[in-house]
Amino acid sequence: MTEKTQSPDTGEAITLIRNRDFVRLWLSQTLSAIGSRVSYLAYPLLILAISGSTAAAGAVAGTAALVEIAVRIPAGVLLDRFDRRKLMLWTEAARVAAMITALTAAALDWISVPLVFAVAAMDAGGSALFESAERTVLRHIVAHGQITVAIARNEARTFTAELLGPALGGALFGLARALPFLFNTVAYATSFFAVLAIRRPFRGNRPEQHEGIAKAFAAGFGFIWRQPFLRAVAMVEPLLNMAFTGTLFVIIVVLHDADIPAFGIGVAMAAMAVGGILGAVASPWIQRLLSPRLRIVLLAWTSALMAATCVVLPSGYWVVAPMPILVFFAPCTTATVLGHQTAITPDHLHGRVVAALRLFMTGMNPIAPLAAGVLLEHLESPAVFAVFASVFVLASVVATFSKGIRTMGEHGRPESMVMGT
Repeated sequence: MTEKTQSPDTGEAITLIRNRDFVRLWLSQTLSAIGSRVSYLAYPLLILAISGSTAAAGAVAGTAALVEIAVRIPAGVLLDRFDRRKLMLWTEAARVAAMITALTAAALDWISVPLVFAVAAMDAGGSALFESAERTVLRHIVAHGQITVAIARNEARTFTAELLGPALGGALFGLARALPFLFNTVAYATSFFAVLAIRRPFRGNRPEQHEGIAKAFAAGFGFIWRQPFLRAVAMVEPLLNMAFTGTLFVIIVVLHDADIPAFGIGVAMAAMAVGGILGAVASPWIQRLLSPRLRIVLLAWTSALMAATCVVLPSGYWVVAPMPILVFFAPCTTATVLGHQTAITPDHLHGRVVAALRLFMTGMNPIAPLAAGVLLEHLESPAVFAVFASVFVLASVVATFSKGIRTMGEHGRPESMVMGT
């Protein structure tokens, strides 16, 4: 697939790097994602510093994941009914306010466990709404033929955030508890102005919608259920994401218990993200070499093997070693799934379909850190790694024998039928 197609506005040939609105959108979501990853490490470390409880640290991560899921229920309807730009701007403004609150409390030593939970919930909810909005507007920012390439670029951005966020979060937390929140204040504020600078419309023409929120949101689920491939993804991805989230949380606790400093934990998490960045760079070649089904199946079984490897590795930095390989195929697989979903979804349903699919994909994430925290209170870390490796195996078996994944593209509507809506 070429990266040089027609501009949606002028019809002139333009590459993604020269598309200023795409660069602004990419920058805004990069900053938002880096801020989220800084927070992901800062919140449990802060809870461990305040209370020393791994269960509480797992609970704050679980709460954040639960809020993300709860926000996605109305998010899709809001994005299909209201101005997507304004929703993105209000979201970043709310997150800036939350970060200023946490910054002030940490600087004045007023920080408490309930406040950390509240700020984490606000941050996670904003992240869910902003990410959903960004995915719905991409088709209005780039040419139709560039969608899959743009999604792959966005996955590189995601793993760049994974690379920079934890290391930066650990380094800042090691210097002062307030610094991660200062960084996020600046990151979310800059993201706000990057979105503000985009003048291109964020939606196409849409029909009048009078149904209630519940019925409107159900339309997104209905669309997914009628597409065999998306229905299969909705079965496999929750297991993969839950197992990955749980494995990652166990690694953080193992590193903490090995007396590795916050900066070292951040660097370890960043090393894992290198695999994702390399996978994003290799994504065009992987797409040419492997069928969509093989990409998904290979990701699942590779993840299962790498998680099982963590069971036998010694504590400390060694447990991070399999993770770059685990995430290598994730960017290409995500681009495959989201590119297909974007191509077959009408714009007036896009917000709800994105929200519903993401809800399916992350629906089991809150269970992972909660379960990991409780299990680590009673079991050794290798046994907990084994639990999540078994979940990866289950997902791999489902993906291998799924008819919907095997027959991807045979039942979806052609892109040309929906792109004009």
